[in-house]
Order: sequence, then structure tokens, then C-alpha cells
Amino acid sequence: MIPLASILINTYNDERYIKEALDSALAQTYKNIEVIVLDDSSTDRTTEIVKGYKDARLRYLRAPTHVGLVEGRNLLLRAAKGEYLTYLDADDIYLPAKVAEEVDFLEARRDYAAVYCNLAYFYDGAPGVFYHHRQRFYGGDEVFARLLEKMFITNTAFMFRRAVYDKLGGYRNDLGLVEDWEYFLRMTHAGYRIAFLDKDLVHYRLRWDSHTNFARQVAIKQSAVNIFEDLKTRMRDDERTKYNIDYHIAQRKETLIITLLSMGKREEAMQTYQEVKPFLGLKKRIMILAMASIPSLILRFLVERAWNLRKKRHFRRIKVD
Repeated sequence: MIPLASILINTYNDERYIKEALDSALAQTYKNIEVIVLDDSSTDRTTEIVKGYKDARLRYLRAPTHVGLVEGRNLLLRAAKGEYLTYLDADDIYLPAKVAEEVDFLEARRDYAAVYCNLAYFYDGAPGVFYHHRQRFYGGDEVFARLLEKMFITNTAFMFRRAVYDKLGGYRNDLGLVEDWEYFLRMTHAGYRIAFLDKDLVHYRLRWDSHTNFARQVAIKQSAVNIFEDLKTRMRDDERTKYNIDYHIAQRKETLIITLLSMGKREEAMQTYQEVKPFLGLKKRIMILAMASIPSLILRFLVERAWNLRKKRHFRRIKVD
């Protein structure tokens, strides 16, 4: 019998999107699936929409109180019965072969613990126009080192073996946001290999009201610092040297400093600057001090504008059949 794959959906007030996500999950060509929806105490029509489905493969869970994304993901993991585990964000869409392609890969390649696919991005309100991210994607033995440089794996494109969860446990909620980055680093640091499948198997919705918007960048950058500092405590001395972990922590703190300054938190920014100053080159030290002299409202306008422009430049339009 083909192994069971669990599609895990965490939703909170997603009445605009949840039906499209669920329809895409239930339309998978891979037949042995369970779809588990955790309703994180929604107050809109999300509950009504999900309960309207009469499909034996669908399980509905409701959190008694709002627990948030990280704990919601862990509740889904504890409820899952599948040999393979994969997330579907409630505003994204699986293409019909997503689960089949990833299960087939992992069945054929037992040397990999997980796989993630490429995505076709679209802006909310423009569902017929798609983009690829310009960044490079990595697989195999270089994933850990590359993840120290940047985050390039998207949770909704990812599938992993249940054995990984049984060994490592779930997501941590004590380090702040970007918990998926921490999980992928923890996996690869433990020796689990992740493959990249260069196929568009997910349509990823870009929303300006999402958790990645600029207003939450301080929390996101601080979480990244927390994750890297925690990782350092779990590395051997030779690993710290090999991967130059202090440099990567400094890189995370540098972006945090710029974000803090743009949000008017100068004292906190300069305190962090003193911590990281020995790891910064002269040009970067001058840049940060120059930024610190700019009024925060003006600096935020400039930084946010540059941030949004850079986000747009990261995408190139593609044709989708």
C-alpha cells in the first residue's frame, strides 16, 4: 500500500482563501492523503466553510483559544498520522501533482529526509499573472551552509518524513518568528539532507497584509538573531570555526540595527551596534552611524521604500500553461 501523506493546514480568519486551498488539497492526484485543518479560533466564516466539506479524508480541529501559528503547526504535527508530512498555508494553492511528485522523490531517494519544490508566485487580486523568485535554491549537502546565509525554503513547498519529526520534535515557540528557518537549520545541522525539486508545484499568494510586511520586520530580524545565537550554543567548537557562526550572527544583527533605526528605536539599535561593531567593516560602521543621524520618520520612508523595491526586483514574470 502506498504511504499516507498528511497535508496540514493552519487557518485563522481565512474565509477569503480557505476554500481554494482546501479544494487544491483534496484534488491531489496522490490518493492516500489526509487533510487536517486546525482552525485557530476563527471569528469569520472560516469554520462554516471548512465544516461544509463532506470528505472522509478531511479532519477538522478547532483550538479552544487562539494559539498562534507555531503552536498551531505543532498541534497539526501531533494529530498527523502520515508517513510524510507537508504544510499548506491557508492562502496558497497546491497544484494537483504536488504531493505525488514529492512522495515519489522521497520513496526513490531514501538518502534524503525532506524535499521542497519551486513555486509560482502571484499577487493577491491578480491570480493569472505568475512570477519566479530570482534567488538560487539549494539541495543536498550544501543546504546547511546556505541556510546560514539566507532563508530560501518555503514551508508550503516542503515535505519531510515523519521520522524527522519523531527524532527532532516540532517547531520551537521560544525564539520568536521565522520558526521554519530554525527548523530547517536544526534538521540540516543534525545531518538530515534536504533536496530541491525544480518543479512549480505550488501557487504562492503574495499579500501586503501578510506576516512578512515591513511593520513586523523588527520582530522578524530579532527572531533571526535569537535563532542563530541558539544554534551557536549547539555547535561544536570546530563547527563554529568551520561555518564562521559569529560572522553570521553579526550579519543578522546588522539587519536588525537598520530596522530598529528605521522604527525609531535608536537606543536599542546602538546597543546592538556596540555588540556587533568588531565584526563590521569600516564602510558598514560608517553607514550605520550615518543612518543613526537621520530622523527616524525619514529613514523609515527610505528603508521601507528600498525594501519594497528590492522585493519586487526579486521576482521575474513567467508564463504558466
